[in-house]
Amino acid sequence: MAALTVDSARSDDARSRAIGRFHPATILTALCVTLGVLYRFLALLWSVPPTNSDEATMGLAAIHISKAENFPAFFYGQNYMGTLEAYLAAPIFALFGPSVISLRIPNLLLFGSFLVIMWRLIDQLYRSCWFTLLVVGILALGSDRILKNQMISGGGYPEINPAGAGLMLLAVGLAANRYRHRSAAFAAWGFIAGLMIWVDPLVLPYILCAGAVLAIFAKKEIIWSGGALLAGGTLIGAAPLIAHSISSRINPISVLLNLSGSSEASPWVDHLYGGVIFGIPMGMGFCAPSECTPWQLWWGLSFPLLLLVAAIATLASIRHQEGIQKVASVAHLGLLIGAALTILAYVRSSAAADTPVESARYLSCLLISLPAALWPLWQSLQRRAIVWRVASATILAATAISTLVATAGVVAIAPDMRDLAQQRDNMIAQLEQLDVTHVYSEYWTCNNITFATNENIVCAVIDEGNLSPGLNRYLPHLEAVQDSSDPAYVLPVDSPANPLVTQLMSTSQAVPTVVNVPGYHIYLSSN
Repeated sequence: MAALTVDSARSDDARSRAIGRFHPATILTALCVTLGVLYRFLALLWSVPPTNSDEATMGLAAIHISKAENFPAFFYGQNYMGTLEAYLAAPIFALFGPSVISLRIPNLLLFGSFLVIMWRLIDQLYRSCWFTLLVVGILALGSDRILKNQMISGGGYPEINPAGAGLMLLAVGLAANRYRHRSAAFAAWGFIAGLMIWVDPLVLPYILCAGAVLAIFAKKEIIWSGGALLAGGTLIGAAPLIAHSISSRINPISVLLNLSGSSEASPWVDHLYGGVIFGIPMGMGFCAPSECTPWQLWWGLSFPLLLLVAAIATLASIRHQEGIQKVASVAHLGLLIGAALTILAYVRSSAAADTPVESARYLSCLLISLPAALWPLWQSLQRRAIVWRVASATILAATAISTLVATAGVVAIAPDMRDLAQQRDNMIAQLEQLDVTHVYSEYWTCNNITFATNENIVCAVIDEGNLSPGLNRYLPHLEAVQDSSDPAYVLPVDSPANPLVTQLMSTSQAVPTVVNVPGYHIYLSSN
């Protein structure tokens, strides 16, 4: 009887796929995927969003890997945030040389895979081509915050969304018995989970929820061969983390606990505002660059309410379901719980209260749960009561319009971002023309210089308040500049360190030579 049910399910799936390929909504969904990738490719060519020193640090790791000089497990200067992005970019660097474009190409591919995975996951859970089109269309858009998360190789963010969605898709496929090669699927699930445990703990709520789907529907296999494959895949994926922990004798669990600790310095109202009211719309792409206007904050109130309504409705109906329908409902509930756990962890952190604008990136995984939150609204469109249909249609339209407006906002300032990138490139070209090989600068300029010149110019970070050594993530660069006999200083024109450098480099006989380029001052010793 079980085999008959599985065969029937497979036959229904095959028929649905055959019909779905030619459905107008399916064609439009494919167009949305294409346009979403094209939008980000054009942004990449336009240097949008601008690169930063964190991304340059990942680029330096990729340079070292491509030259087989170093194989870092984690972001230079810390014991967390795996360097998967550097390993993905290293082969491209080896073939074409280091550049921001080469560093971001893997991220573009990861985003494309995220849209395709979400397309497949939504189709399997909700069986609605038009709903799939709506969600994929929203995900294809991209505000300033979303583009930063998806395109900048700053550590973890481009990978976690396709990985989290992929784990749930694999779990649903295994639970519904959709895979012929189940052993490979179990091993793949473990490997991806292990990779993400190494790369970024932000995706842990979704690993747990996807794992719960497996535990509920494939528990017999997990006890035997499936469990061994899961464990083996996880160990292989997390091997860099394990090796680093053994060699450095640093407990990764203690590192994780320190990262997720709560803050007592800020009142809880600041945590709730920064983590929910402001954080959710900013983190999910509903806001303008670096700010949320009051009207854009509506999503911060609506999203948690939608999660709650969807969870209550699912719990009320799930006990009466069987087979694939129950698998879909449990996975749907898992997406809701994953979002709730992500929000809870972020609200507890000091970042939600202290640095809500930049720290909203910690909520990037909530995009995986967007279809689960919107599904009750879509279902309400089928109800007879006009009030429910109007309310649901209004919220769905507002969701799409808000993300579209936020996307238009980043497109509008793209020329300004390109100008900033051009200023930085001109400054680096000037340094090369002056034959400068060693410089001091502030953090957000320094590693950009070293990465852009393939370490031909080495930069060390200084504290802008007193010119002492700052946050130097890669200490050999600091040592090289300190050993240099005649280092230059490079500072943005608005840096508070400019008068300090002038004073430091001035003597009774001579003053430093200052070369001014748009956006920067270059200080050269007169010796």
